[in-house]
Formats: sequence, C-alpha cells, structure tokens
Amino acid sequence: MEKNVLDHSTPIPLYFQLKSLILRDIQKGVYPIGTQIPTEMELQASFGVSRATIRHALNELVNEGWLERKASKGTFVSQPKKTRNVFRSFEPFYQRVEATGQRHRNEVLEMAVIEADEMLAEAMKLRLGEKVVTMFRRRYIEDDAVVTIRNFLPFSICGFILSHDFREESLYEVLMQNPLSKITKTRSIVSAQRSTPEDLKLLGIKKDTPMLVFSNTAVTGNGTVVDYAFTRYRGDLSSFELESSPE
Repeated sequence: MEKNVLDHSTPIPLYFQLKSLILRDIQKGVYPIGTQIPTEMELQASFGVSRATIRHALNELVNEGWLERKASKGTFVSQPKKTRNVFRSFEPFYQRVEATGQRHRNEVLEMAVIEADEMLAEAMKLRLGEKVVTMFRRRYIEDDAVVTIRNFLPFSICGFILSHDFREESLYEVLMQNPLSKITKTRSIVSAQRSTPEDLKLLGIKKDTPMLVFSNTAVTGNGTVVDYAFTRYRGDLSSFELESSPE
C-alpha cells in the first residue's frame, strides 16, 4: 500500500480509513482481481489497530463485493457488484459512489464571496457583514443528478478554497489539509421535505418527490465553524446509514 497511516485526530472512524486505503489499492491495481490481500494479522501489524477494526473494514468490502473470503485460503479481490446507494455521514461523496462501482461527477454551479446576513452570522458565530465563501454544487451518480449542496465557509479561514477545483476535489479533504480549517466534529440535522421548484429543475424529478435534507455544521477543535451546509438528496434514490464506532 502507498501509505500505511491512519489519522487518529479526525472524526472519520479508523475502520473506514482503513477500508478506503485498501479500496484505493484495489482500484489502482495494486491488488488485481483474483489476488489475495494481506492477512488480518499482517494488516494489524501494518496499521497498529485492533483486530475488530480490521474485520469491520474487510466485512464492508466483502459486503460491497470488492473482496471474497475463501475457506482455509484467505481473502481475495473480486469483481465489485453494484448496490443501492448507501451514504454515511463522514464519507466524501466520491468514496461513497466508488464503493458501489458506479461513476460520479460534480458540477460547481456557483462559487462566490458574500457578506454574512443575520442568519449566517448567528449560525456561524460571525459578525454581521463578515465575508463568507459560498459554493453551490450538483452531484451525479452515473447519469442521474441525485443531490445539491450549498456550503457557507468563513472567508478569513477558508478563503484559500477559492483556488481549488471542486469538480475534482473533496471540500472536506481540502479543509482537513489546513491546520486552521481542520475539522474535528460535525453535527447534522436531518429532515424529510417535499421537493421545491429548484429541486425539480436541478435534479430532474417529478413534483412531490420526497427529499432528504441535511443541515450540517462542521467545527475545528476550538469550536470555530468552518462549514455550514445544506444538502438536498433525492429520496427515491438515496438511503443513509448513520453509524458510530468506539475507535
């Protein structure tokens, strides 16, 4: 594997970080279809995590069709199968979709610097009129538009994101690379809502298609809000798995 390092300081569970590293190597051909991956003991020695964490990561890859277990032989790379889209709150969008073997793409519909109104100032703990970076994206799985997301980020800390291309990059991965914007905790409020005229236009859905709406706040270790976001998922194509881990 390219880098046998797990980040214990992030809110992303260790099992999922390990799963992502193994999946990355499978997709890059480090482990071709039909080859055996390292044993649980070898993975435990490489990553320094518990056997339970190793098994959790491997079980998910088996369930998603990337791996198969052969009795008395080990765990081998297999041809992935397509599944219904299951989203976990801590996963970058591209990893969620790649885990199903499907194609994905992002469109950046808007990126601008605005002034915080009363609502944003209160939610993000900013001064009224303080500069805020706003970004609006539409995301696709295969040829279906499935989600729109509007982000608000404080310009004083996150203005550097204006130089990034979020058609290709993950916002949270970019934020995690900067010590000032490194996220340590997120809080989400989930609600079911009716589709709006904007949903009909941007997602190509029929009137009254149900929507799953996430209001998300991400903060740094000192409580600074670095992302305040509203995400609208098509309820007819999306399901969610909310999960916690002791590691």
